[in-house]
Amino acid sequence: MSNMSYTVAQNTTFLTSASVLQKVISFLYFVLIARLIGVENTGAYFFAITFTTIFTVVADFGFAPVLTRETSRNPENSEKYLNTVLLTKILFGLGAYALVIFFVNLLNYPALTKDLIYLSGITMFFDNIQTVFYSVFRARKNLIYESIGIVGAQFITLIIGTIALLNHWPLVWLIIAYTVPSFLNCLYSGFFVRKVFSLKFNFVFDQKVFKIFLITALPFAIAGIIGRLYSYSDSLLMSKMLTAKELGWWSVPYKITFAFQFIPVALSASVYPVFSSLFVSDKPQIGPLFEKSWRYLFTIVFPLAIGLIVLADPVIKRVYTASYAPSVMPLRILLVSLVFGFLALITGALLNATNKQKIQTGLITGALIIDVISNLILMPRLGITGAAISALISNFFLWAGGYYFSSRQVDISFKNILKYFNQTFWPAVLMGVVVYFLNFKISFIFAIPIGAVLYFALLFITGGIDKEKILKIKSKIIKK
Repeated sequence: MSNMSYTVAQNTTFLTSASVLQKVISFLYFVLIARLIGVENTGAYFFAITFTTIFTVVADFGFAPVLTRETSRNPENSEKYLNTVLLTKILFGLGAYALVIFFVNLLNYPALTKDLIYLSGITMFFDNIQTVFYSVFRARKNLIYESIGIVGAQFITLIIGTIALLNHWPLVWLIIAYTVPSFLNCLYSGFFVRKVFSLKFNFVFDQKVFKIFLITALPFAIAGIIGRLYSYSDSLLMSKMLTAKELGWWSVPYKITFAFQFIPVALSASVYPVFSSLFVSDKPQIGPLFEKSWRYLFTIVFPLAIGLIVLADPVIKRVYTASYAPSVMPLRILLVSLVFGFLALITGALLNATNKQKIQTGLITGALIIDVISNLILMPRLGITGAAISALISNFFLWAGGYYFSSRQVDISFKNILKYFNQTFWPAVLMGVVVYFLNFKISFIFAIPIGAVLYFALLFITGGIDKEKILKIKSKIIKK
């Protein structure tokens, strides 16, 4: 069983399918929360999770991507790498939790917010440990166990959280709903990484491996910390500049757009170890794989963004209630930003896999600076709409810079990229126009599937997809 691995198409399908289920469950769960506990409590709940999420990169410190990369290149050292990184991340996880306690008291948040953050920090610790095990799976090109873990954990969260909501239990139970499955997922991933790959937990700390990994991980760690600040700086600024109600409004468009991040994340998780291997064995093949990755994302992100932009108003008001109406415009802006965010994840994976972590770190730093400055200017004037505009500007910078430097590392055909763009963007635009007018005649629930069918029909006309491509994808997915 130690050689159990899958193709990029199979792994992407596993993780994407699992993430779809996980996000559907998560979406339903958050809708329940937003409708049942009110805008202000939703803001407090959202911020507690956001605050501790920032510190997960300190707990990981870049060791997870390094473990994936080095194990994919040197599978014979898997056990030595695993044990050294596991011990390291336990210590770093404890240190990260100490930082959570320190900063939450330094910033003097309300008592309830502090309690929620303390508990959320425990979840962060267990999440940090399970990434060690899943990094080995990713290195071995086997994402099926991680896929099962993702869905299972979210399902347990839904059960505990729903019981708490229906029985009107204290807000801390909504955090406990994440802590329990995180602990169980940690046990599950550790058990199967040992069983599938016959690896032993001897807890031997190899100082040489640690030093090499630490030096290698440092750019990943810096990039991760800056990237996490970049992702959540708007929420941190809101916690001090805006009200809890405004933070609650912001949580809805943020959660909706974030829910779709699993698509590029799943793809980048699949192509990252392949990029890393090709960089050593067959570098010219990285460019074509990059182009195919963007083509895949074009096909998904354009109809997704355009469709939700035209349906933002009814989706917000009917799903989350009219009390979240101020979330409509920020959602539309964040959906435009989503396009650039999708593509930037693949450029980041390429730069990291080709030993250009410093460039990726520089790009994320630049995006963070742009985001903070524009937020300080726009947020006092436009509130959460200003935060959405800031996200759009900084994501555009990250995408443009990432593509520029990626094209300097490998040969990327701009002609192919432009062809894939035209084959997918214009069908999505036409679909959006039709869905917009349909929304005045029928419910958006029925307009969505009609738009989806129309989009795929138009894809056949433009050549974005055909029978041959479908059969080819199918053959890769079911390949034994």
